[in-house]
Amino acid sequence: MTIAALVAAKPLRMGASGDAVKQVQLALKSVGYALTGTGWFGPATDTAVETFQKRAGLYVDGEVGPLTGAALDLAVAGRAPVPAPAKEIGRPLWLEAGIKLIGTKEGTGSKDNPVIIDWAKDEGGDIAAEYTHDSIPWCALFANHILTKVGLKGTKTLWALDFAGNWPAMKLAGPAVGAFAPMKRTGGGHITVVVGKDQHGNVMGLGGNQSDAVNIEPFATSRLNQGFWWPKDVPSPPASQIGFNHLPVVRSDGRVSTNEA
Repeated sequence: MTIAALVAAKPLRMGASGDAVKQVQLALKSVGYALTGTGWFGPATDTAVETFQKRAGLYVDGEVGPLTGAALDLAVAGRAPVPAPAKEIGRPLWLEAGIKLIGTKEGTGSKDNPVIIDWAKDEGGDIAAEYTHDSIPWCALFANHILTKVGLKGTKTLWALDFAGNWPAMKLAGPAVGAFAPMKRTGGGHITVVVGKDQHGNVMGLGGNQSDAVNIEPFATSRLNQGFWWPKDVPSPPASQIGFNHLPVVRSDGRVSTNEA
């Protein structure tokens, strides 16, 4: 049965479960998204669906209805000009989740951005208790948030340097797209996620609290001396995708990040 037929009577969305969800997950997996057939429509499936919808030119709502189902059927059959899936361009789901948040900024003056505050509330625990204003450095909050968004565990702390192995992670031999790259800075640390390299020889990193916003900025390779880390519950990238020489080029003006406090 096609995905479109499975969802014709009842669209699927976050929180759904059952065989229809499993079939959607397996279909997404077949076109390049890092899912398994759990049968539960959780955060990772939601992110994969939204990413697929965006690339297919569909309305992005995270819901698998007849239109998304039909587009997915065509993609599985190889009969739709859907842009390259996650597997081909090397973007893991947490990176996709983070890219969608580019442009999120701190509030103006003494005002807090409620979106950032809500991330802390969603994390709960020490993060929710300690993070009360967006003037507090929030790079680790962002990194934890994008992991939580796709159903993975992070550090559950606001300390960026905890991403240097103090979470369920494995250390890679070098940079790879999606790897978490903690680094030291004056007065503390910073955490960014590798997106690629620029034409000037810098690593391009997606992070929060980079010039008070979520964005992609260049980082000098000399700063990235705390290792490159990957969630342990996700298969590590192949050796052919690890190392500076294997990173895709993301062009920049070459002005390296200087404000991460």
